[in-house]
Amino acid sequence: MGPNTSNHQNTVNEVASSLRVAIPLYGKMALRSFHSERFQTSLQDKGLVPTYFLGPHYYRLCEKSSPRYVELDTAEYDRITSKRRPARFCASMRRYTVNTETTDLRLRETIEDRLFAIPIHKIWCTAAIIDVLRRIPRFDGLLSWYENSISSPVVHGKQLNDLGIRSVLTPGIGSYGFEYEGFLAREAQRSGLKVVAAISNYDNIVNRGFRSFNPDGVAVWSQLMADETITLQRIPASKIEITGPQQFDEYFNPLPVSREDYISSIGLDPSKKTILFAGGVNVTRYFEIYRLFVETDQNEAVIPCNLIVRPYPHGKLLMSPAWQVLERLFRESTRVHVAIPPTNTAEDPHSASLRHDLLSNDEVVDDLHCQLRYSDVMINIYSTISLEAAICDLPTIHMGYDLHTFGHKYHITTAFQQRQTHNKRRLRLAAAKVATCESELVKYVNAYVADRAVDREARHEYALSECGYLDGMCSQRLASFVKAYTDSG
Repeated sequence: MGPNTSNHQNTVNEVASSLRVAIPLYGKMALRSFHSERFQTSLQDKGLVPTYFLGPHYYRLCEKSSPRYVELDTAEYDRITSKRRPARFCASMRRYTVNTETTDLRLRETIEDRLFAIPIHKIWCTAAIIDVLRRIPRFDGLLSWYENSISSPVVHGKQLNDLGIRSVLTPGIGSYGFEYEGFLAREAQRSGLKVVAAISNYDNIVNRGFRSFNPDGVAVWSQLMADETITLQRIPASKIEITGPQQFDEYFNPLPVSREDYISSIGLDPSKKTILFAGGVNVTRYFEIYRLFVETDQNEAVIPCNLIVRPYPHGKLLMSPAWQVLERLFRESTRVHVAIPPTNTAEDPHSASLRHDLLSNDEVVDDLHCQLRYSDVMINIYSTISLEAAICDLPTIHMGYDLHTFGHKYHITTAFQQRQTHNKRRLRLAAAKVATCESELVKYVNAYVADRAVDREARHEYALSECGYLDGMCSQRLASFVKAYTDSG
């Protein structure tokens, strides 16, 4: 028997003799949060072994011979729910019932998306009905109760039993973007299993609508998030535990490489200051950055710097013809590093990104960690990475203007981003600069490059308010929380 066969058998024996926890993973942030080696080790230290129910896009890339991976049958969930119009209506309504400005904006986004797809009178009639219903006190709870009282899809119930699953750890609480995880959680509860929900992003409570099920326990990041969970999701304080964001634990480890060695390894000049651009799905933003910091080499207003371009890991961007042209232009410059692995095979860039997430997850975090620690300033548009930058004491500038709006839907503009509830928090705004035009963006870049310590105290205060803990121990706290519910199940 070869070494690989022996290792596989040891894994099988380990799984068979341990408390098994099912973890459904569909989104990128959830994968990064719960699939990391650090978190898996924390679970093992508590005698827990994860069984990952992976979305099809990740499952096709994983090691299928491993007993720790199962495919999350999203197609079957879709097939069943497509026949249940009342359940679909409830799920749609729950997205808009949490009373924040963000949910108001999301309703308008939905109207915009459907404006030319169905007759105008149906659009406004539907929007009016939704707007009236969502303002009824506790209507969100009624929707959730109704969804749980009718027959839920039965897809993995028997499998959970056959695998000997003792509890479920699910990203999110079954709200918008976490529907599949919510389906599995409800199946688990119907089978008598305890379900712990762990919030995987700082905006999920205010930005994703009302929950689809009532979890047995909820792990949140901070007191701020706990308060929002109580008031907006009406989950009792007795069920809530502040554990912090375990996906950021890596940022509290010392880096194994110096700044000079890392900057050199990605083909840039370590003697120059470095700008990190972390963009969104709007490809025109990358054209703006290229023109301002790469093409305009003679622009004396811009300090000569390295540029790291970190494109948003979504097929809408990576598969677009415009990005393919831009990526080539960026890579032709000796002052630019594009922070995605180049694809030299028939595999599309999005698939390559997914494979990198799944198979080299910890390496991705290390690479990002180096970029956040060793860059001198980051340009961003109100995404989660700006919180990560604050944790790593990296100054951030948000692009608070829209040069190009023609042909763009409103929800990808900065005007939309700046109106969202979580982006208007006082500490978030104090921790970064918001540029209202290109000249202001250049001014702020030059100021931070000259002195990275500017706004340092504000960055720390913001990071602490959102994360609750800044000690690198969040994985252990979450594992302990899951263990308590697994033992009581």
